[in-house]
Amino acid sequence: MLSCNLSAEMDQNPSSTSIRNVGASILLSLAFIVGIPGNVLVMWSIYGKLKNISVTVLLIGNLALADFLILLSLPIWIYTFAVNEWIFGLVFCKIVIYVIYSNLYVSVFFITLLSIERFLAVFRPFHLQRWTRRRAFQKITIFIWITSALLGIHSIPFNNSNNNKQPFQCVLHQYNSDTQKLIFLLLEACFMFLVPFCIIIICYTYLWRKLQKMNLANRRKSDKIIVIVVGTYVMCWIPHHVFTIVDIISVFLGTCSLVGIVDVGGNISGALVFINSCLNPICYFYYALRMKSPTKILRLNMVFEKIGGTETEQKASENTEHSTDKTHIDNSVVVASNV
Repeated sequence: MLSCNLSAEMDQNPSSTSIRNVGASILLSLAFIVGIPGNVLVMWSIYGKLKNISVTVLLIGNLALADFLILLSLPIWIYTFAVNEWIFGLVFCKIVIYVIYSNLYVSVFFITLLSIERFLAVFRPFHLQRWTRRRAFQKITIFIWITSALLGIHSIPFNNSNNNKQPFQCVLHQYNSDTQKLIFLLLEACFMFLVPFCIIIICYTYLWRKLQKMNLANRRKSDKIIVIVVGTYVMCWIPHHVFTIVDIISVFLGTCSLVGIVDVGGNISGALVFINSCLNPICYFYYALRMKSPTKILRLNMVFEKIGGTETEQKASENTEHSTDKTHIDNSVVVASNV
């Protein structure tokens, strides 16, 4: 196995480690301060205030829950960076990382499902309505949580505290062999990047072309919120996956120079992953502030009502077209009978 003594270099330069820890603590503190109350307010607005929850809003609510669970671990990491030591033991280290990875899978799956749902709302509205009546998306939601919980298990064997070193740390990735490392990285790249991102790109490529031809202003504005949420997710996750691919290449080439790049860049991209969990509420609040309502809370409710209303809007549009076609056929029959 390729062995690069990066930890020794950091021990010789403790000032760089201190600066990195301070920077990470500040970024994660901001993410926690903004993300926790933001995601709580999103879930409260959806599950506590809305009478009818559409499929889109249901997925947004589950995404907010996953982001909330990810951000809950931040105080532990902030304290660890501050004291430069993990004091919570090996078992708790594995539990925390398992919870994080499981909910990261939940996030990417719901973002992907949100893209598919928006695609169906435009190109296959009747299929979407039929699946909605059968509560198919509620079943898919449960399936996603269960699948993510199972996929998160693969992170446990590869995450260990560095028992033989001081200070004691909870190391995110500590492998026993290059094969073990490749299995983990390839699984992560496949399920968190290649498959979901291909689906997202295909869905929004077709959606962008279709929406250019549509004149429904409300639909354009509502869909724009979803596009921003998905786009924000992609921008925050791309750096992480780029460094994952670089890490895979370093294993095949057997070079420590790439490992050093991954070690530095991985900390920055990892912070972006946590920051992404606090950005979605900011997007919703931004659109809420642009709406006219007596209180800001009602504005947020209106955002989700408008997002959910796009399905009703599409249904009404399709029904109008159907009734128009039917009227045209009936008139043709009458004319023919008169002749």
